[in-house]
Amino acid sequence: MQRAALFRGGDAQMAAGDLGELLVPYMPTIRVPKSGDRVYKTECAFSYDSPDSEGGLYVCMNTFLGFGREHIERHYRKTGQCVYLHLKRRVVQKVPGASGGALPKRRNAKLFLDLEISSDLNSDDFEYEDEAKLVIFPDHYEISLPNIEELPALVTIACDALLSAKSPYRKQESDSWEEELQASKHAKTLVQLDNGVRIPPSGWKCSKCDLRENLWLNLTDGSVLCGKWFFDGSGGNGHAMEHYKETGYPLAVKLGTITPDGADVYSFDEEEPVLDPHIAKHLAHFGIDMLQMQVTENGLRDNDIKPRVSEWEVIQEAGVKLKPMYGPGYTGMKNLGNSCYLNAVMQAIFSIPEFQRAYVGNLPRIFDYSPLDPTQDFNTQMAKLGHGLLSGQYSKPPMKSELIEQVMKEEHKPQHNGISPRMFKAFISKGHPEFSSNRQQDAQEFFLHLINLVE
Repeated sequence: MQRAALFRGGDAQMAAGDLGELLVPYMPTIRVPKSGDRVYKTECAFSYDSPDSEGGLYVCMNTFLGFGREHIERHYRKTGQCVYLHLKRRVVQKVPGASGGALPKRRNAKLFLDLEISSDLNSDDFEYEDEAKLVIFPDHYEISLPNIEELPALVTIACDALLSAKSPYRKQESDSWEEELQASKHAKTLVQLDNGVRIPPSGWKCSKCDLRENLWLNLTDGSVLCGKWFFDGSGGNGHAMEHYKETGYPLAVKLGTITPDGADVYSFDEEEPVLDPHIAKHLAHFGIDMLQMQVTENGLRDNDIKPRVSEWEVIQEAGVKLKPMYGPGYTGMKNLGNSCYLNAVMQAIFSIPEFQRAYVGNLPRIFDYSPLDPTQDFNTQMAKLGHGLLSGQYSKPPMKSELIEQVMKEEHKPQHNGISPRMFKAFISKGHPEFSSNRQQDAQEFFLHLINLVE
């Protein structure tokens, strides 16, 4: 046990020969990540623990799976794998220099490539302090890195490759919520009637009711009609859709969105927003010159615009003073880029008692019987997501420390602000041409896809 005490302290140094001798029995279990290997160094396979968590993250040096402190022993008992790379990240206040300003950053950028960086703490006053250690189970020997000269060459290469590996979710993540619009199949062959209709540059009104906002111009016959009704009482009476059902004329442009750069076009037949490469020609047919048009909020002249609460503002309860809620059942899910359909469905699913009992209620049993690669097991990923949403472990109020209060300033952002369902999305959408993309999707279609997997 003398050797264990040396390593647990982390400060004592052993001779190079002793380190090499210590690692010799485990060398056959240590692999170097190859091209195509997924390295899960950002998230636990059974929970949403990460290097930012209190216990850090343990990455298996053989399977490259990550485990939080609560689950690392489970993997060790099941596989017998002994060597793990322990990653830990802390937020620290920079040491002020002689002039009063903060000293240059001391972050070891090579250690934690591709980890998410919190925008709340990415300032000139704070920095990330990263720590990596090799840990050998069951005695929990610790070897601080880098120890390039002391460690065997294979171990050094494996550690360097693991720390430099790209995120397995890079292809799925998106920095933009922009929808990838496709050209409509009707755009090139669209038939436009020579009925003499000319559309003025402003002052529009639905031809079937008195609405003057959310108006759509049908590009076949020039009819100006209102759009669909929104749940907040805004929108229209759905006359544009009724007109399509009666005539079959597929494309319409939203009045008030036409500018020299383009316009919002919707295809009733394709049931989605589309691009119209010939939009200038199609608008000119009804006397509209795109180069002379300017966008207006509601399709009215600037002095006619009446402010209204948008659907998004209603959802966000804009203007209402809200009290932050924390604890079990109050955990949010981060948007991965057009992933709101997944978030909404899964939060609704885990509000159902039967799903709660089936997955969260059977959590220990599901995890214990999980296969060697829990990232590819449906029950494991469902149980993980359910626990993340319902446990309250990832929905805690801000710390009352001076550091966090200074960083939060007046925004009062929580220290634990939800979970990122990246691993769940990667598994649940595997092989599906739509859900594996970053495009917006239909929530009902995703729900049916999920139910098929449950069955």
